[in-house]
Amino acid sequence: MTGKRLTTIFILIIFVAVLLLGSAYIFLIAIPTRVAELYGAPASGLGIGTVSRYAWLLYTNQAELLKGTDEASPETLEIKINAGDDASVISTNLAAVGLIPDEEIFLKYLIYKGYDSILQSGSYSFSGAQSAVEIAAMMIDPTPEDVDFVILPGMRYTEIAALIPTAGLDFSADELLALFESGEGLIMPAIFQGAENLEGLILAGDYVIPRSVSAVEFLQALIDQTAAQFTPEVIGAFSQQGLDAYQAITLASIVEKEAIRAEEKSAIVSVFLNRLRVGMPLQSDPTVQYALGWDGASQSWWKSPLAAADLAVSSPYNTYIYGGLTPTPICSVSIDSLIAVAFPQQSDYFYFRSACDGSGYHVFAQSYAEHQSNACP
Repeated sequence: MTGKRLTTIFILIIFVAVLLLGSAYIFLIAIPTRVAELYGAPASGLGIGTVSRYAWLLYTNQAELLKGTDEASPETLEIKINAGDDASVISTNLAAVGLIPDEEIFLKYLIYKGYDSILQSGSYSFSGAQSAVEIAAMMIDPTPEDVDFVILPGMRYTEIAALIPTAGLDFSADELLALFESGEGLIMPAIFQGAENLEGLILAGDYVIPRSVSAVEFLQALIDQTAAQFTPEVIGAFSQQGLDAYQAITLASIVEKEAIRAEEKSAIVSVFLNRLRVGMPLQSDPTVQYALGWDGASQSWWKSPLAAADLAVSSPYNTYIYGGLTPTPICSVSIDSLIAVAFPQQSDYFYFRSACDGSGYHVFAQSYAEHQSNACP
């Protein structure tokens, strides 16, 4: 090989090395440094490779992050972030109403900054004049006075407590769990006196909560709002069914977990009332699910489907082997479940099972023979 050729190869190697070093410098140092100047330092838990990738993405998409989607518009949109909403859901919702131009870029920005794990639930007023960066800053600000706290029908108190870490309230999930069990410091309404714990004593719904409340104040306010629904007329309607207020909310909680279609609730109530009147066990699967508790396999508090052995679990909540209602409600209930208990359908039904068409409806029967004939092929 001639000296000239060796020189050419050497120069080429030097050129490639300089090019690679230059690229590495740009990718690993220059761009991350510039991005840190634009957006601030990245989250401490991100590795250098992740920081470099995200920095390149944020650097090349500055327009999507640093400019509003409609900078001339003074109009604002009310956006509600629910407790439990993750950063991906929030990004999608903001993009859907046109407040950010690109949900993926916005989500990457949240992760880069470490904001994805500290977004605060609540109601916000955003405008198209605000940049995505400004919107993100507002959502990590814990200063809004009120929090929108949503309790879904069918939630047990452990599921409600699991909402606390992302709710932006000033107490922990553990504090709330302990209070659910002990009731310490709470003044129980007369209609709930004697309750073993607070399960089911908070109606499902959307609550506006002052951010600074304590766990005791939080639960007291929600229980009082539930008790306020039990007017003398409502209590009288429950009495017509042979139930006091606590028994009514207990039955409503079982119906809440049984019914998929709201229009069937009054019929399901009629089955359970008919069974109670003649001393038949309720034989309700949700009560067994409640007794079993957390199911690691399905990562759920409500194991489904149940195995035959599950129906023999020794628990006063197992209405296959214990008569009457469960000792406490098994979940939070909606107003329409309480109405169904107060004003049930009058029927001769003693049985129901899921319809075979996957519709979520049930098939009702008066006799066990008819019930068996309704089984799916």
